[in-house]
Amino acid sequence: MQPHWWRTLAYLLGLLVLSLILWLAVDALAGLLALCFGLALQLTHHLRQLMRFEAWLASPTQPVPESGGLWGDVLHKVAQVIQAHRDDRARSHADLEQMLHAARLLPDGVVILDAQHRIVWFNQAAQGQLGLKDKRDLGQFIGYIVRNAAFNAWLTGAREGAFTMPAAGDSNRTLTLQWVPLPRAQKMLLCHDITELARVDAMRRDFVANVSHELRTPITVIVGFLEAFADMEQPDPRQFKNHIQLMREQSDRIRRLVDDLLTLARLEADADTQPEPVDVPTLVRSLLREAETLSGGRHRIGLEVDSDAGILGNPKEIHSALGNLVSNAVRYTPSGGQITLRWRNTPSGGAEFSVTDTGEGIEAQHIPRLTERFYRVDRGRSRATGGTGLGLAIVKHVLQRHQARLRVESTVGRGSTFTAVFPAERIIPAASATPQPPEQAAA
Repeated sequence: MQPHWWRTLAYLLGLLVLSLILWLAVDALAGLLALCFGLALQLTHHLRQLMRFEAWLASPTQPVPESGGLWGDVLHKVAQVIQAHRDDRARSHADLEQMLHAARLLPDGVVILDAQHRIVWFNQAAQGQLGLKDKRDLGQFIGYIVRNAAFNAWLTGAREGAFTMPAAGDSNRTLTLQWVPLPRAQKMLLCHDITELARVDAMRRDFVANVSHELRTPITVIVGFLEAFADMEQPDPRQFKNHIQLMREQSDRIRRLVDDLLTLARLEADADTQPEPVDVPTLVRSLLREAETLSGGRHRIGLEVDSDAGILGNPKEIHSALGNLVSNAVRYTPSGGQITLRWRNTPSGGAEFSVTDTGEGIEAQHIPRLTERFYRVDRGRSRATGGTGLGLAIVKHVLQRHQARLRVESTVGRGSTFTAVFPAERIIPAASATPQPPEQAAA
């Protein structure tokens, strides 16, 4: 026992002894009165302490009443229990607020529904995805806001699994929804934006279809010739030689397509490139010679080197990207046209390589999609020139790996300019940047 219990017990024992003495020494009435008076004093004390305790419990934020003895111990222990409970509540409230704050900032939409599918709570992402408003929609039936019969059937359990639907106010965004049961018959509705996944999946399907289509034609030609040869008892040597040449052209087309696909796969698989100094002025002069060879004298090809600066990058990748721009210009510029290659500095401290042609030009709606795989403005003309439809996709990936970008300017009927713009951090300044005169190679 605590010492305060002994004091209370000692008081009661002393009262009994005093009452017994008075009983024996005076009379029974005196002893009984003394006992009653002592008990009344003790009861009055406890009643007074009990009233103070009750008043304090009605307002526990007030300081603990000063009291000694047994009631002091009781008040102290009760105060400790209340403070511990208050601390627990404060911690729980802080944890709840932290969880709610985190849930509000989730990229996925979260909606809490009651048993009747009324909205109890939702986060910021759900506002944009489902078109909810903070004050207006709390307590509303979600079916009044998301007006979709299939959605309501799914939410009531008539349909199983995830549910897919367009986002509110934006049919270009796609949502997938799931609901999770909660206590008290509530539900947690989870909304995930799968627009990018749907776009990637569509690109994958288009890619497979395009590759299959690109391979089907040359393979069909080769197989057709082989079947024709198999049916010939005595093939004509000149006809046979002509067919072999056509088969070789189709085989080269397959090889170029496979090479480009492997190049794209390597560019996407490698996280980074090992930078080396690239002598761009020398490179563009070699591209001029390649363009002249590919043109075969059908075009006027010029070169303007206005900078001796180099690039810090992968030489093979840079050659591949710039070479694709040059070969495209030669392929798509009619005979007699002008093609100009330029290498020059930019005001921002970077540099750019551009290829300007006098071809047919490209309509504005096609320009944003030019770097998509197998995208062609004119499929028939592209295949006739031997393109695989992957050249600009390779250019885009190479430039991105070098923090560069592709700029396309075109006017229908007047020609196009494709420019690879390299940032200042990739440029190696030349010791002396002496502009060199344009070099012309007439057809």
